[in-house]
Amino acid sequence: MIVSFILIWIFGVDASVAWINPCQQSRPVSIQRPRPISTPNRGCVSCGMALVPLPVDDLEELLVVGPPSGPQYATYWGRTKREQYYRLLESAVVTFLGVFFSYFLSFVFGGFLATVLGCLFAFWGIISPELKARQRNWEFLGGRALVDPWIVGGREEDKQGLYGSLFLGRIDDACVVEDAASYEEYDLDEFNDYTMDTDELEKLAGTPYLIRVRISDDEGRELQIHARMSEEYLDVQTGMPVIAILLSKSQSFSSLAALTDVLIPDADCWVGDYPYLNRPEVEALLAEDDELWDLLQSQGSGEFSEDGVATSEKDDNSFEYSDDYTKSSEKVSVRRKR
Repeated sequence: MIVSFILIWIFGVDASVAWINPCQQSRPVSIQRPRPISTPNRGCVSCGMALVPLPVDDLEELLVVGPPSGPQYATYWGRTKREQYYRLLESAVVTFLGVFFSYFLSFVFGGFLATVLGCLFAFWGIISPELKARQRNWEFLGGRALVDPWIVGGREEDKQGLYGSLFLGRIDDACVVEDAASYEEYDLDEFNDYTMDTDELEKLAGTPYLIRVRISDDEGRELQIHARMSEEYLDVQTGMPVIAILLSKSQSFSSLAALTDVLIPDADCWVGDYPYLNRPEVEALLAEDDELWDLLQSQGSGEFSEDGVATSEKDDNSFEYSDDYTKSSEKVSVRRKR
């Protein structure tokens, strides 16, 4: 008894219990769950075929929301020469001022603290993208845990965490706008000679052109996304099938909490300003799973549909949007020439 009280005082209750009853401790069992591609409607989840619910294990493989990946790190170094120049300038200024500040701080707090801060500022150009990417990955989930869509707990469904699902749809429209709130749209055909390094709007106003993509699925769900315009998006066409991962607080995915970057296989591009998806894993999943690939291709319309004709009209359904995404407005967008 004396030994157990000592263990409780030093290590806590769990350690003392483990020491007293070592036979009750067992190794955790790892259970391999198959991907729910063939049975998207599992348990209590009621979704259309355009939504394929994913277990937590698959979400953790397909999403990069922990330590930053190489593409996420590179995002904060800039995608154009202009962005990279400003990034280097910012790093140089922060490093110079930080080291200068650390030198004078050594007279007040001593050499150890000044040395630590000096090293931090000296390597700020390397550390800063890592910290920013980690913060953005954390904000994507908002500190909420990922949960399996077909698991029903004792709490309310919107308090259990975030449910993940593959979203399979098609492009209804793709155009170029000057900002996310703009109603004046430009056809992609007018930007055939566009490059990110020669963006005219960025040179004049300091903000680049954006691509606006409206996507939907057979169940009538509609999404509108914006991303910085890139020459990679010039091959995007109406009717192309798309795939992304969406997160929701609802098991029925009636509301939208977050959306990743969108893959358009026919255009060979990823639409999004930040690579939340583990792109090699997503490409491997589509290459290995024929059923998922066929389901994705069935979402295409027009010349990209399986039979080459337009798909039927959609049901009157839509997502509830969070603040991070733009709602469809009652005002009609106007197409203008560049």
